[in-house]
Amino acid sequence: MCGRKSPLAVLIVLAIGSLVSTPAFGQTTLYDNGPDGDVGYFHVNFGSVVTNSFALSDAAEITNMVLTIYDVDDRNAPEYLKWTITTEPFGGTVKGSGFVRLSKLQSPYLTKFLFFAWRMGFDVPNLALPPGTYYLQIQDVVTTWDTWAFWAESADGGSAGYYEAIAENGAGRISPVASESFSVAGQWTPQRAY
Repeated sequence: MCGRKSPLAVLIVLAIGSLVSTPAFGQTTLYDNGPDGDVGYFHVNFGSVVTNSFALSDAAEITNMVLTIYDVDDRNAPEYLKWTITTEPFGGTVKGSGFVRLSKLQSPYLTKFLFFAWRMGFDVPNLALPPGTYYLQIQDVVTTWDTWAFWAESADGGSAGYYEAIAENGAGRISPVASESFSVAGQWTPQRAY
């Protein structure tokens, strides 16, 4: 009898283990600005920055983001980026930021602009936010070959987008632009006090 377990005990241990080891368990899409529309793009490295608004209807904990990045060649994967979440476009209060490794979510595809589009994801370290409007800022994208990278526009996104192109003298000009393709995932936490 020693060392032998009943089938029911094995099933219970396996079920508990799968629940504990599944990081995406209980995640939901908190905001979705739509997929890549293959309609345009804005530069997000070598000094240029793009930010897009997103709204949370209730308190939430953000755990990851998904977005579409364009670059040259299907072997030149976007590898890292800097993200910031603020309360105003390019300003206000910084709620969270990081320089993160990107995860490829699907194979790249060729766009009508002859760039390759990469659907990428990145983790956010459990950022708790009250209801409100925020801005996801993307910059400093690093590709395998250290080339230009662009954040793809959404065909049907309702976000407010802004682009800051850095000129040769270092002075940037902020322009309103069409919104980009991205989604915000995590868990709603309406019971949390702020």
